[in-house]
Amino acid sequence: MSKINKIFTLLFFIFISESLIAQQSSSPYSRFGLGDLKSQFSPVFNSLGGGGFAINDSKVINSFSPATYSSFESNSFLFSTGLNNELVNIESIDESQTLNNLSLSHITFGFPLTNKIGSSFGIIPYSSIGYSMQSRDESYNADMLYNGDGGISKVYVGGSLELLKNLSVGANASYLFGGLNRRKRLEFDDETIFNSRSNSQINVKGLFYEVGAIYSMQLEGDKSSVSIVFNASNNSEIKAKRSNLVETFEYSGEYEIVKDTFVNSVVKGDMILPRYTNFGLSYTRDKWLLVFDYSTQNWSEYELLGESDSLVNSKRISGGFQFTPDISSVNQFYKRCHYRVGIALNTTPLQINNTQLEDKSISFGLGIPIKKNRSTYDISIIFGQRGTTSNNLLKENYVKIGLNMSFEGIWFVKQKYN
Repeated sequence: MSKINKIFTLLFFIFISESLIAQQSSSPYSRFGLGDLKSQFSPVFNSLGGGGFAINDSKVINSFSPATYSSFESNSFLFSTGLNNELVNIESIDESQTLNNLSLSHITFGFPLTNKIGSSFGIIPYSSIGYSMQSRDESYNADMLYNGDGGISKVYVGGSLELLKNLSVGANASYLFGGLNRRKRLEFDDETIFNSRSNSQINVKGLFYEVGAIYSMQLEGDKSSVSIVFNASNNSEIKAKRSNLVETFEYSGEYEIVKDTFVNSVVKGDMILPRYTNFGLSYTRDKWLLVFDYSTQNWSEYELLGESDSLVNSKRISGGFQFTPDISSVNQFYKRCHYRVGIALNTTPLQINNTQLEDKSISFGLGIPIKKNRSTYDISIIFGQRGTTSNNLLKENYVKIGLNMSFEGIWFVKQKYN
């Protein structure tokens, strides 16, 4: 019965993951493009600056580098999930606001198919929007309200093949799906004038592909190792649909009574998802792991139903290190833990008032291995800043806390009894 319960629990997680992972952001900047893009999801990578593309660990699912799947150990089965909490303080020249958001971060699985072939699948967030703003039009004595919510998730299935002793290649087939809602309202002080509201809902669904290769080699008599990874995606056409609704209304107590509908339309077409490339480097020696990552994406090529949204190309540089005092220690628990630090500089796709926004962060993390049940708990905390109060823009100071739970099972091995 316990095995049946585990299967039903697994299926339950898969079916509810769509609604949980389509998390809401907490940023006015998520109004633009596809919203806030998720560069990473797991505290393992977030605490190293949000990169770690070249981490080739048999106990870590690195879904942003599909070539790493071939490193999974024989008969092992990995499962990983977690939570993210984001606290954001938004500042203008004369005002500030603090928002908080908690969400499930991901559900991923990894396992070997043969000694040289590994596979992984799961669902992870791709982007999200979440904002609520208000301004005053003194000339018309009216309030203008803007809010949005929703998100896009990615389901992926990938495989990796070890071509040579030190070289592996891999690919993901990824499916994007989800919806983004943006709403506007104009409410007049004069009750004899009808108010107006509009709702624009974008739904997307479609496939794109990610490929990668990783080369690992031993140095100095197997005392240290270096891994180099390169990943890229294709320029993809994703199916998109926009539903627009524009109405006038008036209040009757707390209820809104629709008076006229001016627009009620559905437009179908394509979204051009621009290609990305990333490069990663890792160096491992004894107790140390060092990582460096660089990524770029051509957001100037982005289009949604023929509109570009004035995005520009983005770049991201990050680095970090991990220190493990003694992974084989039996009596001293703290020596088996992984201690991590990272930094990142992200030049985002957003260019507003002739200013391309930057996102700077420093991160810390802790990995706690539990040998008894072959699990690991990872915690990360990121302190960052995005934007500026110059040029009539907003500055966001944020703290992101992540908790990840990874479990390693042994599959396809018969139980032996004495």
